[in-house]
Amino acid sequence: ATAREDWSCRLVATNFWMYAGDTKIIEIAVTDQDGDAVNLTDATIRWRATRSLGKTASITKQTGGSGIVITSATGGIFQVTLTPANTESLEGKFYHEAEVTFTDATVSTVLTGTMTIRRVLIVAT
Repeated sequence: ATAREDWSCRLVATNFWMYAGDTKIIEIAVTDQDGDAVNLTDATIRWRATRSLGKTASITKQTGGSGIVITSATGGIFQVTLTPANTESLEGKFYHEAEVTFTDATVSTVLTGTMTIRRVLIVAT
């Protein structure tokens, strides 16, 4: 492990599309500048999607039972789960990002990108 003052997460740009009302699991691997896994033990992770920066989030997820699960803390891996209810009324392009807050209060944005939601004929019931 490197000294904290020399450490930073590598930002990953992730663009994806999905159909409105589907379930989607986004898996993110957090790495440092050398490509090594970042330890997420006891970290808090937030993920947001919005039509544009500065606007209220259309979808909000967070660790602690709100749609984000750290699946391998020492491997730096977490998953964001989008449920049908999160997207069934949405359509178009959304900016999304994930932010990790570590136990020492260090905050790092680890993911940014565009999520495109496409309408479907069959809607969730």
